[in-house]
Amino acid sequence: MSNTKQRVVLVTGGTKGIGKEIAFKFAEHGDQVVITYGWGSIEEEDIIKEFTDRKLPAPYLKQADVINNEDTVDLLTEIKNRFGKLDVFISNVSFANLVKSIDDYNEGSLLKSIEYSCWPMVEYTRQMKVVFGVYPKYVIGLSSHGPDRFHKNYDFAAATKAVNEVLVKYLNYHFYDENVIFNILRTRPVITDSLLSTLGNEWTEFIGKYDIPGTHIELEEFARVAYMMCSGLMDGIRGQTITADRGYDFAEGLQRLYMDKEELGL
Repeated sequence: MSNTKQRVVLVTGGTKGIGKEIAFKFAEHGDQVVITYGWGSIEEEDIIKEFTDRKLPAPYLKQADVINNEDTVDLLTEIKNRFGKLDVFISNVSFANLVKSIDDYNEGSLLKSIEYSCWPMVEYTRQMKVVFGVYPKYVIGLSSHGPDRFHKNYDFAAATKAVNEVLVKYLNYHFYDENVIFNILRTRPVITDSLLSTLGNEWTEFIGKYDIPGTHIELEEFARVAYMMCSGLMDGIRGQTITADRGYDFAEGLQRLYMDKEELGL
């Protein structure tokens, strides 16, 4: 796919973890990547150096709050003025308060989580038509298997993932005639700062003890799936939630621990 015509790709919140790895992957294939970040969260020179150290085209970095309409319009207008188009939108920003007990359940916190983690996939796409006159070809939201499985402190984060996975089906229906391809990409837990802030640093040691080597998906592997979903080779998949997990989720659980008890030293 390295011979495809250069595209312009927007990755919101793409300076860390999964978002940054996806940005690397698109840049690796010659695309112009635009990355947004929160105020005071990074030094732009450090991010640019990470790309240039990999011999990748430098991204265009822009501070923008995904729930601030003025920031959104300013961002998209600047992309239009600099690059003239926008082909791919990766809606990566995810924010949710940790829920350690029922006392942390708060309506305002839940709605704020939805506003940051779900609404940009809708509002950014609508604003793109206003600014560019056309929609992007691909819109990808990110998810996890949190809606299906219990994760420590993850109540509100899981709820936002579930909302995105339902909305993507309806968005695909409403935008179908516009030829915008909406999909959600799910993953197993991937070791990032965000994951460790949710589960705690001891998670790394725990999975090292109970996970079989080779079953834990890597960031670069997940990024390759994200790229492929926007490559043109998977355009028949629309309004879907695709899980990149090496098929391992099927075998995870007590039965797997029992079957592999000798290997795991149980």
